Amino acid sequence: MLTNNNIYDKFCSHVFVSRETYEKLCVFHKILIKWQNSINLISKSTVKSIWERHFLDSAQLYKFVTDIEGNIIDFGSGAGFPGLVLAIMGKKNIHLVESDYKKCVFLKEIAMLTETDITIHNCRIENLSFINVDLITCRALAPLSKLIDYVEIFMNKSLREKQKFPKLLFLKGKSYYSEILELRNNRKISFKEYPSITDVHGKILYINKVDVLDIKYDK
Repeated sequence: MLTNNNIYDKFCSHVFVSRETYEKLCVFHKILIKWQNSINLISKSTVKSIWERHFLDSAQLYKFVTDIEGNIIDFGSGAGFPGLVLAIMGKKNIHLVESDYKKCVFLKEIAMLTETDITIHNCRIENLSFINVDLITCRALAPLSKLIDYVEIFMNKSLREKQKFPKLLFLKGKSYYSEILELRNNRKISFKEYPSITDVHGKILYINKVDVLDIKYDK
């Protein structure tokens, strides 16, 4: 577990960030703790392990987004995990989607204080206007079947008849495989799974393709 002692060195032993980026994450951390006293941004049980449970958990996705050149949409951004962390780490063209107005105000404050260029959409996922997107991220929002429903609702708003389906990058807990099995009757997904560095039971799912019917399990 990451502690207050030598957090930077311990953080970088898993995911390297520059000192400048780390200082921005520290600002993020400080303001989050301040806001947590008035609105529930993260689970109270994770406050003491926030660097590992939230910052590092989000930062581990950075290696998967470095080659993405187009827009990245983070569904259900909440307190900014993982989307805002990835933006602070230097990834451009990130859109945060959050329906809670107070959380959006919080996200705007963090972006301003850390001088991070992001776009915030204060709306429900179902109401998000279409934009061209190469990758959609999400963390701890909904079961896999519901997440894919959200993506399909969003993609159906495109005026192009054959809009390229985006790649999906989801952080999932120990129930991830049962969620995959639930899709067997109506979806086929081609994906790769990677171990989470913060949760022995967690997985990172990188979904390349979603079709109808059976699953192609690409491990």
